[in-house]
Amino acid sequence: MAIGISELKTVSALQFDQLQSLHTGTLLTRLKALRSLHECEEQADWTNEEKLAVRSSGLIAFKSEENWKLAFADVKAVLATREHIPRGGKQARQERAQQKQRQ
Repeated sequence: MAIGISELKTVSALQFDQLQSLHTGTLLTRLKALRSLHECEEQADWTNEEKLAVRSSGLIAFKSEENWKLAFADVKAVLATREHIPRGGKQARQERAQQKQRQ
């Protein structure tokens, strides 16, 4: 039976310079994906074969692993260099959307 790694909740490992070339929205999506991973192997209902396949592929799978900590720190470091534009409150966003529709 083939192991479907693509169906498991994992994140690919990227080098720091690769992260710097990504769009801010892509970085935020990556940060969200990293945060959504399992805390440790015990929380995942994966088989031993799936765990071994993920390890051998170099994917990031669990927050307790060193590669997750490094990937998370790298994304946060790159995002810290980007401009932050506050979203504003829900009411302000709705008003801006209404103004755009009127134009």
